[in-house]
Amino acid sequence: MGISSMNSTINNNRKLLKNGKRVPFTKMNGGSSRKLGYKQYVLPKVSPHILRRVRIKTKRENRRLLIKKIIIGTIVGSIVLYWFYRIQYG
Repeated sequence: MGISSMNSTINNNRKLLKNGKRVPFTKMNGGSSRKLGYKQYVLPKVSPHILRRVRIKTKRENRRLLIKKIIIGTIVGSIVLYWFYRIQYG
């Protein structure tokens, strides 16, 4: 499947949504027999300092998660290497 066919599929789906011929998310989890108006979720307004605090908190959590992954990976790797050494020279 080439890139041009993927682009044409995306464009055709967009045209169907604009024309109202296709209602999104009607066949998910069994679907629904009644027609509901499609209402998009609008994110609430948030002040910049709250966004900055959320960004800092997310970065801190990601950093801690990365450190935990590195520590656990090092421990598991050293155990596996020890087992291989033990099997080969034990």
